[in-house]
Amino acid sequence: MYTIATAAAAVGRAKTAIMRAIDAGRIPVSQTDNGEVQIDPADLHRVYPPLRKDGARPQMNLSPLLIPAGK
Repeated sequence: MYTIATAAAAVGRAKTAIMRAIDAGRIPVSQTDNGEVQIDPADLHRVYPPLRKDGARPQMNLSPLLIPAGK
């Protein structure tokens, strides 16, 4: 399980971006007995892809159907 800080680090985003996704209901969370937010990695990575080992974000591969003809 991730905290907000570890979730942000895992996807290369700011903690505020993670909080906005939580507030919008895109990432479900649970809380520990002491009130700490926990995020399931599977839920986080459905919204944000994980960083590669070298720290770079994965590139999106475009379908050939989405590339305009003649390019």
